[in-house]
Amino acid sequence: MISVSDVYAALCTYESSKAFTGEELFPCCEQGLSWVKANLRDTADENDPLIIHTAAAVADFCLFLKKQTETDTYESYKVGDMTVRRNAEKELLLAEKKRDMAIARAHTILNDGGFYCCGQ
Repeated sequence: MISVSDVYAALCTYESSKAFTGEELFPCCEQGLSWVKANLRDTADENDPLIIHTAAAVADFCLFLKKQTETDTYESYKVGDMTVRRNAEKELLLAEKKRDMAIARAHTILNDGGFYCCGQ
């Protein structure tokens, strides 16, 4: 059975996790693994390595959201004559895209969310 420690080991390979301690990363790993387990097909192998990679991607997204709530996060700063600005919307779209791609790659082990069509 895949554990939170397995997800943690995978998340530690992500560049976005380098500045954080295990204590800060473990809750995100737990969230990621819980999400995957809740959406796992009944026929899926519970030891499939795809679970680790998908849970790590979901954990990375949780970590991104956690970073956005930090009060010391800068919007822009100046270094000499150069100004560096963050684009929070663009960062969120990128983080969502990374998470969604990992979930899409795991379609063979995850439940189908169904189909919804809303026309206007």
